[in-house]
Formats: sequence, structure tokens, C-alpha cells
Amino acid sequence: MRILVLAQYYDPVPVPKPAEVARWLAAEGHQVSVLTGMPNYPSGILAQGYRLVPFMRERRDGLLVRRVFELPYHGKSASGRMLNYGSFMVAGALAGSVIARPDAVYVWHPPLNVGVIASLLTVWRGVPFVYDVQDIWPDSALMSGMLTEGRTAALLRRVETWTYGHAAHILVVTDGAKANLVAKGVPASKVSVLPHWADPACFMPPADAERSWARGFLGRDGRFIVTFAGNLGLLQGLDVLLDAAKRTLSSPRIAFRIVGDGADRQRLEQKSTLLGLTNVQFLGARPATDMPAVFAESDALLVQLRGGPLSDLIVPSKTQAYLAAGRPIIAAIDGPAARIVREAGAGVVVPADDPDRLAAAAEELSHLSPERLSEMGSRGRAYAEQHFLRDDVMRQIEQRLRVVARK
Repeated sequence: MRILVLAQYYDPVPVPKPAEVARWLAAEGHQVSVLTGMPNYPSGILAQGYRLVPFMRERRDGLLVRRVFELPYHGKSASGRMLNYGSFMVAGALAGSVIARPDAVYVWHPPLNVGVIASLLTVWRGVPFVYDVQDIWPDSALMSGMLTEGRTAALLRRVETWTYGHAAHILVVTDGAKANLVAKGVPASKVSVLPHWADPACFMPPADAERSWARGFLGRDGRFIVTFAGNLGLLQGLDVLLDAAKRTLSSPRIAFRIVGDGADRQRLEQKSTLLGLTNVQFLGARPATDMPAVFAESDALLVQLRGGPLSDLIVPSKTQAYLAAGRPIIAAIDGPAARIVREAGAGVVVPADDPDRLAAAAEELSHLSPERLSEMGSRGRAYAEQHFLRDDVMRQIEQRLRVVARK
């Protein structure tokens, strides 16, 4: 098949899944190309080596990647976000109207604008698309506080409904997300629940040199290191992490490391300084290739999300990566992600938005023997091998693309 992978975020930005899909499909013999934006996520700063031009081509991993203009931005301003999303939507739609017609399109969502581009390809050129909805809009924007009810939210709901109507098939990550779409009028037969997959690199033990680098990067000095890795955005609710760190200042054996970047980073760093959190370090974003070693050298890995209805709609993809890494997990989250960690027996689950319970969980794990911690990690890895292998999930994506291309 000739397959177009459509995503606003693509390598080298730290959103690895669209590129993993593209590489896997290409390895299976399909003709794969990519349509994406200029890399500036999550900092909102254009990546080194790129210029703001209307259109450019490059080769990444042997694949043709077409990049179109987008106004770099990923801050807290709703108008700034809309300019970013809107500029990519217009440029992407124009590019999609003139490139060689694919047999099917795989669309990675969010944001919602990629669904608009795909829908226009369906209207203009009859190209079917499989819509991989990782984060339901505008629900998540409303729940995060980025958006409030009003005309903009109403417009986004109309765009959402229009986009779902044009999708040939929709993939979501939880039963709650499927129920959300069905309640909005999407036929249940059109929606499949498909989990995240774990990057195979996370299953592999890092080389000694990589682990040595990670020890220095994390600043290991005999303390129990709890690491949060990923986007530092509003949905993550990382104030809870900082408040928990404040409660553990009297326990010098515990330290927190935050690996990542995002719209909320500056405010969180300022709060950490005001609280005098000498046990917290913000280490910035790292390439995906560095993360297996970072995970391996952490004593526990933290997955966190703000409480509320959103917890039933998504599972942070770091959950699968943490399981595959074979390290104990602290899940400060509600909903399906908490159930996964609990069912795997891979760590400690605490309610979202509860810094006292989060601090207590870190204390609890820090006093366990290395053998007990290793057992937790091993159970998590075994669970990931049973439920979240990449090839198993990819084959289902490929099958959906085949079906919609035939139709």
C-alpha cells in the first residue's frame, strides 16, 4: 500500500509513536511517506537545523518526510496555540492537495487540526484515513483549563463531529474514550480500542557505558531516585509532585528527577525554587534513545495525571515504557492507567492530586529491599510482554489500513 503518515509532531520532537508507525509499516514493505510540521514541540522553539520555510523535504530513516510551515508555539496562551494549530492546518491541507495520492492515511491525533487535514483529503481526493485519537478534543483542553466553555469550545465540538464523520475508522486507547465517542454519535462499529505499545528498546538492558552516563545525568549519590519523564504540561498536574517532594525534604534518602520539557516547565521550576526543593532537579528533554538508560538507573518511575474525568479517557504512553523498563512504578493517577499498574503488580498506586499519598509511596518504596524492587519491575516487564508488544499492536493498525484502503 501507499500510506501517508500525517502528524503535526514527528521526529526529532519527543513524540516517538508516529515515527515508529511509519518505520514499522515501511519495514513491512509498504510505500510510506510523512506529512508533518516544523519541529518545535514541546518547547515552542524551532529545532536546531531547521528554518521557517513554507515547505521542505528531508529523508529520515529512509522515508520521505514533507514538512510544512507552522508558527512555532507551545505556551499557555490559547490564541498562540490556535495560531500554531491553524497555520499547520492550512499549510498541511494545501500540501495534501498536491502530493501523490496515497491508498490510505494514518493520522496521529492530537491536535484536532490533523483530523481536519485528513478529512479534507477525504473530501477532495477520496482518500480514507484511520484516525488514531490519543487525546480527545476539546474535552482534554477544557479539563486542563486551557479552554473554557464558550464559542471556541462549541466550534471545536462541531469540527470534532465533522472529523469523526469523515474518518474511515477510529482508534482509541481506553474503553472510556470509546464510550465518549459513541455518546457523541460515532457508531460503535467504527471505533476500536487499541492500547499503546512499548518501545522494544525499553525491554533491552542498556550497555554499561549508557548506564554510566545515566547515573551522572540523574546525579545518583546513594539516594532513592524517583523519575518523572515526559511532557511538562497542564494535564500532568506536576504541582502534586512538587508538593510531595516538599513533604519528603526531611527524608534525605529520596530525590525526584524531572526529565522533559513543556508549557508548564518555567512555572514549575519557579515554584520548586520558592519551596526550597533541594531534592528536585529539572533535567530537560532527552532523545528517546537515552530514555532506556535513564529508566534503568532510576529506582522508581512516576506516572502522573490530574484527577477528573480525563483519567478515564487516556493512558499516558509512558505507562507502557515504564513497565517494559522493568522498574517499580508509582502511579499517581486514576482510571485505566492505575488499573494496569495494579493488575501488573508493578508498583504502588495512589489517588491523583494527593501529595501526601504520593510522598508516602516514595517513602514506602525507598525502604524496600533491592530484591523486592526487582520483583516489582520484573512483574511489570512480564505484563508488558504479554499485553503491549509493538508488533502485536502494529499489525492491528496495518490491518485497519488495509481494510479502509480496500473499501
